[in-house]
Amino acid sequence: MGGGIMRRVLIVIMVVVLLPLAGVIFGSDIHEIYTAIAAMSEKNTPPVYKVRVQNESFAEALADLPKEIRTGNEDPAVMVYFAKGEGVRIIIENIRSEYASLFSMYEDYLKFSGISNVQNPSELKEIIDKGKVQLFSEDKGTVILKAWDPDKEEKDDNYALFTLNKKNWVIVKAVYYLDGTPYVQAENRYKSYGNYYLPYEIVLQNLSENSSEIFRFTEYRFK
Repeated sequence: MGGGIMRRVLIVIMVVVLLPLAGVIFGSDIHEIYTAIAAMSEKNTPPVYKVRVQNESFAEALADLPKEIRTGNEDPAVMVYFAKGEGVRIIIENIRSEYASLFSMYEDYLKFSGISNVQNPSELKEIIDKGKVQLFSEDKGTVILKAWDPDKEEKDDNYALFTLNKKNWVIVKAVYYLDGTPYVQAENRYKSYGNYYLPYEIVLQNLSENSSEIFRFTEYRFK
């Protein structure tokens, strides 16, 4: 998936927050959904964590790192650091500190899936207060939200649809539209880690190019 293409998409939708839901019932309005999000965000994600990220592009880039910037005896590893109220950072461990943020551009990529800012419902509330999120559809098994860029005045044909599975109350799919055409899709897979419910795999697809990238999360560590 080309970095340039992804960045163009991010300009449009990177500010949209993806969040897990809980307690939504038929006839919900967006404010009830926000209340459910706030409750679930308190329950499903720890205050802080870090997790190893495995991805083919990361592996190739790590293999090309010069030996002189490596530290210690372990191989370089890409880690996601999360803290409530701050979101995520991507850090490369086991290399010199001045190079640790080399992959920071991928932090925006993670916003496609909801791994970033999932425990910051106040950000969603800000978009709701601007009238840029609405309930698109709802049935017995799912809720779909439609969201626009909160920094734009109009609701145009550039938007995102977020599908939420009511069984586990998390976003299982996000599809982003440019000029009304589906462009990028994220499929998110979760499982339980102790008392928490967190993603273990994210599949990002560029629908126009029929290409994809897989991000796998292993070795969660809670502080």
